[in-house]
Amino acid sequence: MKRLDALLLIIFLSLHRMFLFAQTITVVEYHPAPGQFVNLMPEITDDMKHDDACRLATECINDEGLIHLGGYGGYATFQLDAAVQNKRGSDFRIYGNADCSVKSILRGVETVGGSVEPGIVFVGVGTELATAQWYELAGSEYYTTQIHDFAVTYYRPDAEEGSHNMPNSLYDDYIRWEVSWTDRDGVQCDSTGYMPKLSFHNQSYWPLFEHQDELSFIGGCLPTNALDLSGNGTNYLLCRYGMNSYGYADAASNKSDYSTFDIDWAVNDRGEHVDIKEINFVRVVCGIFQSCGWLGETSTEVGRIEDLHLISGYDENPIILNSELLHPAPPQDEADEAVNEKSEPYYDISGRRVTKPLRGLYIHNGKLVTVR
Repeated sequence: MKRLDALLLIIFLSLHRMFLFAQTITVVEYHPAPGQFVNLMPEITDDMKHDDACRLATECINDEGLIHLGGYGGYATFQLDAAVQNKRGSDFRIYGNADCSVKSILRGVETVGGSVEPGIVFVGVGTELATAQWYELAGSEYYTTQIHDFAVTYYRPDAEEGSHNMPNSLYDDYIRWEVSWTDRDGVQCDSTGYMPKLSFHNQSYWPLFEHQDELSFIGGCLPTNALDLSGNGTNYLLCRYGMNSYGYADAASNKSDYSTFDIDWAVNDRGEHVDIKEINFVRVVCGIFQSCGWLGETSTEVGRIEDLHLISGYDENPIILNSELLHPAPPQDEADEAVNEKSEPYYDISGRRVTKPLRGLYIHNGKLVTVR
Protein backbone atom coordinates (compact mmCIF):
# COMPACT_ATOMS: atom_id res chain seq x y z
CA MET A 1 0.00 0.00 0.00
CA LYS A 2 1.30 3.47 -0.86
CA ARG A 3 2.18 5.73 2.07
CA LEU A 4 -0.52 8.29 1.13
CA ASP A 5 -3.18 5.60 0.91
CA ALA A 6 -2.15 4.22 4.28
CA LEU A 7 -2.29 7.69 5.82
CA LEU A 8 -5.78 8.28 4.40
CA LEU A 9 -6.91 4.92 5.76
CA ILE A 10 -5.61 5.79 9.24
CA ILE A 11 -7.44 9.15 9.14
CA PHE A 12 -10.64 7.44 7.98
CA LEU A 13 -10.48 4.85 10.75
CA SER A 14 -9.76 7.52 13.36
CA LEU A 15 -12.74 9.60 12.26
CA HIS A 16 -14.92 6.50 12.11
CA ARG A 17 -13.97 5.55 15.66
CA MET A 18 -14.53 9.10 16.89
CA PHE A 19 -18.07 9.21 15.51
CA LEU A 20 -18.76 5.64 16.59
CA PHE A 21 -17.94 6.41 20.22
CA ALA A 22 -19.69 9.81 20.28
CA GLN A 23 -23.03 9.90 22.05
CA THR A 24 -25.54 12.41 20.71
CA ILE A 25 -27.93 13.71 23.35
CA THR A 26 -31.32 15.31 22.70
CA VAL A 27 -33.04 17.31 25.42
CA VAL A 28 -36.69 16.33 25.13
CA GLU A 29 -37.93 18.00 28.32
CA TYR A 30 -36.60 21.14 29.97
CA HIS A 31 -38.51 22.48 32.95
CA PRO A 32 -36.21 24.46 35.26
CA ALA A 33 -37.48 25.78 38.56
CA PRO A 34 -36.88 29.50 39.20
CA GLY A 35 -33.21 30.27 39.69
CA GLN A 36 -30.54 32.90 39.19
CA PHE A 37 -29.20 31.38 35.95
CA VAL A 38 -32.61 30.58 34.46
CA ASN A 39 -32.98 32.18 30.99
CA LEU A 40 -29.17 32.45 30.80
CA MET A 41 -28.05 28.77 30.60
CA PRO A 42 -29.28 28.47 27.88
CA GLU A 43 -30.34 31.97 26.82
CA ILE A 44 -34.14 32.11 26.61
CA THR A 45 -36.26 35.01 25.35
CA ASP A 46 -39.90 35.71 26.12
CA ASP A 47 -41.05 34.82 22.60
CA MET A 48 -39.83 31.21 22.92
CA LYS A 49 -41.78 28.06 23.65
CA HIS A 50 -40.81 24.80 25.33
CA ASP A 51 -39.61 23.25 22.04
CA ASP A 52 -37.30 26.22 21.50
CA ALA A 53 -35.88 25.84 25.00
CA CYS A 54 -35.24 22.12 24.40
CA ARG A 55 -33.50 22.90 21.10
CA LEU A 56 -31.21 25.45 22.73
CA ALA A 57 -30.51 23.11 25.64
CA THR A 58 -29.64 20.33 23.19
CA GLU A 59 -27.22 22.58 21.32
CA CYS A 60 -25.63 23.61 24.60
CA ILE A 61 -25.18 20.04 25.83
CA ASN A 62 -23.67 18.78 22.58
CA ASP A 63 -21.34 21.78 22.44
CA GLU A 64 -19.77 20.79 25.79
CA GLY A 65 -21.83 23.39 27.66
CA LEU A 66 -24.03 23.23 30.75
CA ILE A 67 -27.71 23.84 31.36
CA HIS A 68 -29.17 25.22 34.59
CA LEU A 69 -32.03 23.42 36.36
CA GLY A 70 -32.89 26.20 38.81
CA GLY A 71 -33.96 25.48 42.37
CA TYR A 72 -35.48 22.34 43.85
CA GLY A 73 -37.53 20.25 41.42
CA GLY A 74 -36.28 21.74 38.16
CA TYR A 75 -35.41 19.02 35.67
CA ALA A 76 -34.28 18.06 32.20
CA THR A 77 -34.85 14.82 30.31
CA PHE A 78 -32.25 13.54 27.85
CA GLN A 79 -32.86 11.03 25.06
CA LEU A 80 -29.86 8.97 24.04
CA ASP A 81 -29.24 8.20 20.39
CA ALA A 82 -28.37 4.61 21.34
CA ALA A 83 -29.42 2.63 24.40
CA VAL A 84 -26.90 2.40 27.25
CA GLN A 85 -26.40 -1.23 28.22
CA ASN A 86 -26.41 -2.38 31.83
CA LYS A 87 -23.10 -4.16 32.24
CA ARG A 88 -20.66 -4.73 35.06
CA GLY A 89 -19.81 -1.58 36.99
CA SER A 90 -20.82 2.00 36.23
CA ASP A 91 -22.56 2.46 32.90
CA PHE A 92 -22.55 6.21 32.20
CA ARG A 93 -21.14 9.51 33.42
CA ILE A 94 -22.99 12.82 33.82
CA TYR A 95 -20.91 15.95 33.48
CA GLY A 96 -21.51 18.99 35.68
CA ASN A 97 -19.52 21.78 37.29
CA ALA A 98 -19.09 20.55 40.85
CA ASP A 99 -16.02 21.81 42.69
CA CYS A 100 -14.68 19.58 45.45
CA SER A 101 -11.41 21.28 46.28
CA VAL A 102 -11.89 22.21 49.94
CA LYS A 103 -11.61 19.82 52.88
CA SER A 104 -14.17 20.19 55.63
CA ILE A 105 -16.38 18.18 57.98
CA LEU A 106 -19.97 17.15 57.33
CA ARG A 107 -21.90 14.65 59.47
CA GLY A 108 -18.85 13.79 61.53
CA VAL A 109 -16.70 12.37 58.73
CA GLU A 110 -14.00 13.90 56.60
CA THR A 111 -15.36 14.93 53.24
CA VAL A 112 -14.74 17.53 50.57
CA GLY A 113 -16.70 20.42 49.19
CA GLY A 114 -16.72 23.70 47.40
CA SER A 115 -19.71 23.87 45.09
CA VAL A 116 -21.70 20.63 45.24
CA GLU A 117 -25.31 20.95 44.01
CA PRO A 118 -26.66 17.40 43.81
CA GLY A 119 -29.27 16.33 41.30
CA ILE A 120 -31.30 13.12 41.61
CA VAL A 121 -31.00 10.85 38.57
CA PHE A 122 -33.73 8.79 36.92
CA VAL A 123 -33.45 6.39 33.99
CA GLY A 124 -36.12 5.75 31.40
CA VAL A 125 -36.76 2.48 29.58
CA GLY A 126 -38.56 2.51 26.23
CA THR A 127 -38.12 4.12 22.84
CA GLU A 128 -40.86 6.74 23.25
CA LEU A 129 -40.91 9.41 25.93
CA ALA A 130 -44.68 9.21 26.39
CA THR A 131 -44.59 5.49 27.25
CA ALA A 132 -41.16 5.16 28.91
CA GLN A 133 -40.96 3.47 32.32
CA TRP A 134 -39.05 5.51 34.88
CA TYR A 135 -36.86 4.40 37.77
CA GLU A 136 -34.82 6.37 40.27
CA LEU A 137 -31.16 5.52 40.76
CA ALA A 138 -30.98 5.14 44.54
CA GLY A 139 -28.00 7.18 45.71
CA SER A 140 -26.23 7.10 49.05
CA GLU A 141 -28.96 9.11 50.83
CA TYR A 142 -31.97 7.26 49.41
CA TYR A 143 -32.67 4.92 52.34
CA THR A 144 -31.46 7.21 55.13
CA THR A 145 -31.79 11.00 54.92
CA GLN A 146 -33.75 11.55 51.71
CA ILE A 147 -37.34 12.82 51.95
CA HIS A 148 -39.52 11.07 49.35
CA ASP A 149 -42.65 13.24 49.18
CA PHE A 150 -41.33 16.77 49.12
CA ALA A 151 -43.67 19.12 47.23
CA VAL A 152 -43.01 22.73 46.25
CA THR A 153 -45.04 25.32 44.40
CA TYR A 154 -43.44 28.51 43.10
CA TYR A 155 -45.59 31.55 42.27
CA ARG A 156 -44.85 33.90 39.38
CA PRO A 157 -43.58 37.26 40.68
CA ASP A 158 -45.56 40.40 39.97
CA ALA A 159 -42.44 42.59 39.82
CA GLU A 160 -38.74 42.18 39.06
CA GLU A 161 -37.52 44.62 41.74
CA GLY A 162 -38.78 45.46 45.21
CA SER A 163 -37.94 46.05 48.83
CA HIS A 164 -34.55 44.66 49.83
CA ASN A 165 -32.55 44.64 53.05
CA MET A 166 -30.52 41.48 52.51
CA PRO A 167 -26.92 41.96 51.29
CA ASN A 168 -26.62 41.82 47.48
CA SER A 169 -30.39 41.59 47.02
CA LEU A 170 -32.58 43.44 44.52
CA TYR A 171 -35.81 42.02 45.89
CA ASP A 172 -36.00 40.06 49.14
CA ASP A 173 -39.54 38.70 48.67
CA TYR A 174 -39.21 37.98 44.96
CA ILE A 175 -40.67 34.54 44.22
CA ARG A 176 -42.99 33.08 46.82
CA TRP A 177 -42.86 29.35 47.48
CA GLU A 178 -44.83 26.85 49.54
CA VAL A 179 -43.48 23.43 50.51
CA SER A 180 -44.85 20.36 52.27
CA TRP A 181 -43.38 17.00 53.21
CA THR A 182 -43.48 14.13 55.68
CA ASP A 183 -40.59 13.97 58.11
CA ARG A 184 -38.90 10.76 59.25
CA ASP A 185 -41.24 10.53 62.24
CA GLY A 186 -44.27 10.55 59.95
CA VAL A 187 -45.27 14.11 60.84
CA GLN A 188 -46.81 16.22 58.07
CA CYS A 189 -44.90 19.48 57.69
CA ASP A 190 -45.22 22.63 55.63
CA SER A 191 -43.54 25.99 55.24
CA THR A 192 -43.61 29.07 53.06
CA GLY A 193 -41.11 31.75 52.12
CA TYR A 194 -39.50 33.66 49.28
CA MET A 195 -36.63 33.24 46.84
CA PRO A 196 -34.74 36.56 46.76
CA LYS A 197 -33.48 38.17 43.57
CA LEU A 198 -29.75 38.88 43.70
CA SER A 199 -27.95 41.90 42.31
CA PHE A 200 -25.54 39.70 40.37
CA HIS A 201 -28.28 38.52 37.97
CA ASN A 202 -31.08 40.92 37.15
CA GLN A 203 -32.89 38.95 34.45
CA SER A 204 -36.15 37.26 35.33
CA TYR A 205 -35.64 34.07 37.36
CA TRP A 206 -38.99 32.74 36.10
CA PRO A 207 -38.57 30.51 32.99
CA LEU A 208 -39.80 32.81 30.21
CA PHE A 209 -41.37 30.00 28.17
CA GLU A 210 -43.47 28.88 31.16
CA HIS A 211 -46.54 31.12 30.95
CA GLN A 212 -48.52 29.72 33.88
CA ASP A 213 -48.65 31.51 37.21
CA GLU A 214 -47.54 28.50 39.27
CA LEU A 215 -44.83 25.85 38.90
CA SER A 216 -45.15 22.74 41.07
CA PHE A 217 -42.73 19.86 41.58
CA ILE A 218 -42.85 16.82 43.85
CA GLY A 219 -40.38 14.03 44.54
CA GLY A 220 -37.29 13.20 46.54
CA CYS A 221 -35.46 15.89 48.48
CA LEU A 222 -31.90 15.51 49.69
CA PRO A 223 -30.55 16.92 52.97
CA THR A 224 -29.00 20.36 52.92
CA ASN A 225 -25.24 20.35 52.41
CA ALA A 226 -24.22 23.93 53.18
CA LEU A 227 -21.76 24.72 55.95
CA ASP A 228 -21.63 28.37 57.00
CA LEU A 229 -17.93 28.92 57.60
CA SER A 230 -18.48 32.56 58.57
CA GLY A 231 -21.15 32.00 61.21
CA ASN A 232 -23.12 34.96 59.87
CA GLY A 233 -24.45 33.66 56.54
CA THR A 234 -21.79 35.18 54.28
CA ASN A 235 -19.42 32.30 53.49
CA TYR A 236 -20.88 28.92 52.58
CA LEU A 237 -19.21 25.67 51.63
CA LEU A 238 -21.38 23.18 49.73
CA CYS A 239 -20.14 19.71 50.66
CA ARG A 240 -20.39 16.15 49.52
CA TYR A 241 -22.35 14.06 52.01
CA GLY A 242 -19.34 11.86 52.67
CA MET A 243 -16.11 10.70 51.10
CA ASN A 244 -17.96 7.88 49.36
CA SER A 245 -21.36 9.45 48.72
CA TYR A 246 -22.58 8.45 45.28
CA GLY A 247 -25.51 8.54 42.90
CA TYR A 248 -26.03 12.29 42.28
CA ALA A 249 -25.29 14.54 39.33
CA ASP A 250 -23.17 17.67 39.80
CA ALA A 251 -21.95 16.30 43.12
CA ALA A 252 -18.39 15.25 42.27
CA SER A 253 -15.73 16.38 39.83
CA ASN A 254 -16.10 15.15 36.27
CA LYS A 255 -12.98 13.01 36.56
CA SER A 256 -14.14 11.35 39.76
CA ASP A 257 -15.59 7.85 39.84
CA TYR A 258 -18.47 9.38 41.79
CA SER A 259 -19.71 11.26 38.73
CA THR A 260 -20.55 7.86 37.19
CA PHE A 261 -23.78 5.90 37.54
CA ASP A 262 -24.68 2.22 37.66
CA ILE A 263 -28.04 1.18 36.19
CA ASP A 264 -28.11 -1.55 38.85
CA TRP A 265 -29.02 1.15 41.39
CA ALA A 266 -32.49 1.45 39.82
CA VAL A 267 -35.49 1.17 42.16
CA ASN A 268 -39.24 1.39 41.64
CA ASP A 269 -41.67 3.70 43.44
CA ARG A 270 -41.58 1.41 46.49
CA GLY A 271 -37.78 1.51 46.74
CA GLU A 272 -37.41 -2.07 45.45
CA HIS A 273 -34.57 -3.03 43.16
CA VAL A 274 -35.47 -3.60 39.51
CA ASP A 275 -33.43 -5.40 36.86
CA ILE A 276 -32.91 -3.31 33.74
CA LYS A 277 -31.05 -4.44 30.63
CA GLU A 278 -30.67 -1.05 28.98
CA ILE A 279 -31.90 2.54 29.18
CA ASN A 280 -32.98 5.05 26.55
CA PHE A 281 -33.49 8.19 28.64
CA VAL A 282 -31.85 9.96 31.57
CA ARG A 283 -33.58 12.58 33.70
CA VAL A 284 -31.80 14.84 36.18
CA VAL A 285 -33.78 16.69 38.86
CA CYS A 286 -32.41 19.35 41.20
CA GLY A 287 -32.70 17.43 44.45
CA ILE A 288 -31.96 19.98 47.16
CA PHE A 289 -34.04 22.83 48.61
CA GLN A 290 -31.56 25.31 49.96
CA SER A 291 -30.64 29.00 49.76
CA CYS A 292 -27.28 30.35 50.88
CA GLY A 293 -27.42 34.11 51.25
CA TRP A 294 -25.59 35.93 48.47
CA LEU A 295 -24.87 32.59 46.74
CA GLY A 296 -28.58 32.20 46.14
CA GLU A 297 -30.42 28.94 45.65
CA THR A 298 -28.57 25.65 45.37
CA SER A 299 -29.18 24.52 41.79
CA THR A 300 -27.95 21.61 39.71
CA GLU A 301 -26.10 22.24 36.44
CA VAL A 302 -25.68 19.39 34.00
CA GLY A 303 -23.74 18.80 30.81
CA ARG A 304 -23.26 15.91 28.46
CA ILE A 305 -23.85 12.25 29.23
CA GLU A 306 -21.16 9.73 28.37
CA ASP A 307 -21.78 6.05 27.68
CA LEU A 308 -18.78 4.48 29.42
CA HIS A 309 -19.12 1.22 27.51
CA LEU A 310 -18.21 3.05 24.29
CA ILE A 311 -14.76 3.87 25.68
CA SER A 312 -12.17 1.48 24.30
CA GLY A 313 -11.07 -1.00 26.97
CA TYR A 314 -13.51 0.22 29.62
CA ASP A 315 -15.46 -3.03 29.96
CA GLU A 316 -12.24 -4.89 30.74
CA ASN A 317 -11.59 -2.57 33.69
CA PRO A 318 -14.88 -0.86 34.66
CA ILE A 319 -15.49 1.56 37.51
CA ILE A 320 -16.98 -0.40 40.40
CA LEU A 321 -18.23 1.35 43.50
CA ASN A 322 -17.84 -1.46 46.04
CA SER A 323 -20.79 -2.55 48.14
CA GLU A 324 -18.94 -1.49 51.28
CA LEU A 325 -19.28 2.08 50.05
CA LEU A 326 -23.05 1.89 49.86
CA HIS A 327 -23.59 2.63 53.55
CA PRO A 328 -24.40 6.10 54.87
CA ALA A 329 -21.85 8.10 56.80
CA PRO A 330 -22.16 7.66 60.58
CA PRO A 331 -24.09 10.43 62.37
CA GLN A 332 -22.44 12.66 64.90
CA ASP A 333 -22.64 11.35 68.43
CA GLU A 334 -25.19 12.70 70.88
CA ALA A 335 -22.66 14.89 72.63
CA ASP A 336 -21.76 16.66 69.38
CA GLU A 337 -25.44 17.13 68.58
CA ALA A 338 -26.06 18.67 72.02
CA VAL A 339 -23.26 21.17 71.49
CA ASN A 340 -24.52 22.05 68.02
CA GLU A 341 -28.06 22.59 69.30
CA LYS A 342 -26.74 25.27 71.63
CA SER A 343 -24.13 26.91 69.45
CA GLU A 344 -25.31 26.76 65.84
CA PRO A 345 -27.74 29.46 64.64
CA TYR A 346 -30.89 28.86 62.58
CA TYR A 347 -31.41 30.30 59.09
CA ASP A 348 -34.56 30.41 57.03
CA ILE A 349 -34.55 28.95 53.51
CA SER A 350 -33.60 32.36 52.11
CA GLY A 351 -30.41 32.31 54.18
CA ARG A 352 -31.54 34.88 56.75
CA ARG A 353 -30.54 34.28 60.36
CA VAL A 354 -33.49 33.66 62.70
CA THR A 355 -33.19 34.46 66.40
CA LYS A 356 -36.34 32.64 67.54
CA PRO A 357 -37.41 30.08 64.92
CA LEU A 358 -41.16 29.47 64.75
CA ARG A 359 -42.91 26.47 63.18
CA GLY A 360 -41.47 25.72 59.78
CA LEU A 361 -38.42 24.70 57.74
CA TYR A 362 -34.93 25.94 58.62
CA ILE A 363 -31.23 25.35 57.96
CA HIS A 364 -29.48 24.39 61.20
CA ASN A 365 -26.01 22.92 61.59
CA GLY A 366 -25.83 22.34 57.84
CA LYS A 367 -29.10 20.35 57.77
CA LEU A 368 -32.69 20.90 56.71
CA VAL A 369 -34.67 20.72 59.95
CA THR A 370 -38.29 21.11 61.00
CA VAL A 371 -39.33 23.26 63.95
CA ARG A 372 -42.74 22.29 65.25
